[in-house]
Amino acid sequence: MSRQFKQRLLVGGLGILSLAVSIYYSHTTLFKPIFILLTIGVISLALNEYYHLARNKGFIPSTISGIGISVAYSIALVSSFHDPAWQAFPSFVLLISLIILFLAFFKQQSSALGNLSITLFGVIYLALPISCALRINYYFPEDSLSDGRLWLAYVLLVSKITDIGAYFCGKIFGKAKLAPSISPKKTIEGAFGGLASALITSMIFPFFASNLASFNMTFFQSMWIGIIISILAQLGDLSESLLKRDAGVNDSSHLPGLGGMLDIVDSVIFTLPLMYLLLKMQIVI
Repeated sequence: MSRQFKQRLLVGGLGILSLAVSIYYSHTTLFKPIFILLTIGVISLALNEYYHLARNKGFIPSTISGIGISVAYSIALVSSFHDPAWQAFPSFVLLISLIILFLAFFKQQSSALGNLSITLFGVIYLALPISCALRINYYFPEDSLSDGRLWLAYVLLVSKITDIGAYFCGKIFGKAKLAPSISPKKTIEGAFGGLASALITSMIFPFFASNLASFNMTFFQSMWIGIIISILAQLGDLSESLLKRDAGVNDSSHLPGLGGMLDIVDSVIFTLPLMYLLLKMQIVI
């Protein structure tokens, strides 16, 4: 067992435990602000790493503006939950932020197109999708029989089990390269292993969740939703690898055994918005 694998196992285990505890207590009056701040912290760290990648390519994004917009949007989002009078507040914050961002770039006229686009794309790529964790977690009113924490735990678990299954199956059985020009270590065998792991997890999860709160997901839904989540999780991983490959770096940062925050959240970039849309469209409830 390599030193890197031991670090990955230890840090990953501690991370999963911390995440489980934070989600479990996220509806309590005392811990709710902490959970919101933790989510904002994850977004901010991931954005900072993304802007660092952009600098490796010679761009000069406005890191402070991008993170500031993301923090303001997340706070506005939480303010709009369960209060119709505040529903438009997040959109208003984005509009004002866009205007302020353009004003900030008026002085930086050289390469404004590229730097402004990079700054805004970071918000779209990271802040908007990851903030869906807040949308999902606090989707249901406090007096509802349903519990958003279960849906958040479900999508995070299936997404991360995809990572774990792909990693181990790739290590043991991997031969055929999945996308060698983007991520040379990923294999087709690993991708199918991740898909199978996610599918099994998705089918098992409703049996346990239904004993805790109203978690209505049919067996057929658990199959096709699990498959889609797994595919999107792996697509998110490859998408982040594409950015790192273009920037000429291996890891977005250096968390022991895990790489960086971008490496941690890449698998949920597309799956969190999907889960929120499924709830919003009442495909699952």
